[in-house]
Amino acid sequence: MLKIEIEYKKGILFVRLIGEVNKSTIKTMDIVDNMIKRAGIKYLLINLEKVVIINQEEIISLISKYKNLIGKDGKLLICGYYDSFKLKVDMKDIDKIYWSGREVSAFNIINI
Repeated sequence: MLKIEIEYKKGILFVRLIGEVNKSTIKTMDIVDNMIKRAGIKYLLINLEKVVIINQEEIISLISKYKNLIGKDGKLLICGYYDSFKLKVDMKDIDKIYWSGREVSAFNIINI
């Protein structure tokens, strides 16, 4: 089961995932997709701090999807991750993706 908490603050859409992220639960992220498309969200933070199960395939899927949805001027921040995910993710255009251990650093990283 995957629970999603969403908050919009100072131009950043905060998405906090709680529970298991897998092929079937990741479909619940459609609500986030719709918000990004409708509201033109440019800055997205995905917090994985309370995720109990996730694998490299889902991390790459999240990054690929949201990197494309936020557009060329947007930024994606992943926080609350485990270091092993960061090391295993090898993607092109990594300059649009920022890694942080804590959510509070989002404002400094995105420079808002």
